[in-house]
Amino acid sequence: TWLLDQALIAGGSSDPHQGNFGIRVKAGGRIEIQEDNEYNYVQFDAAVYGNDPMGIKVGVEYSLDEGSTWVDSGMVVSVNSKTLETFRIALPEGVKRVAIYVVTDSGVRVNIDNILLMK
Repeated sequence: TWLLDQALIAGGSSDPHQGNFGIRVKAGGRIEIQEDNEYNYVQFDAAVYGNDPMGIKVGVEYSLDEGSTWVDSGMVVSVNSKTLETFRIALPEGVKRVAIYVVTDSGVRVNIDNILLMK
């Protein structure tokens, strides 16, 4: 199960372990897995939406305690293409939940697809 904040599912399967769905996220929005597990990596594809400017910043947060406390991973990627680019971010040991969020604080949007959470 995913929690979407200022985000819209564009279609496909919402199985958190398979990816295979597209999400459009606005600035300030986030996608958060609601299923506790052990995650060592998060991988996702991202692209700038429509005519929005290049260089949209996307970050990753994680929780070690089932979502009570969130820690910024310190890894921010810059999305500079209108076609999907793949990003993979390593997570520290003990991560139970993961969130992907749009850092850029203007009216930009980014497409995020093929999210994979890996052990």
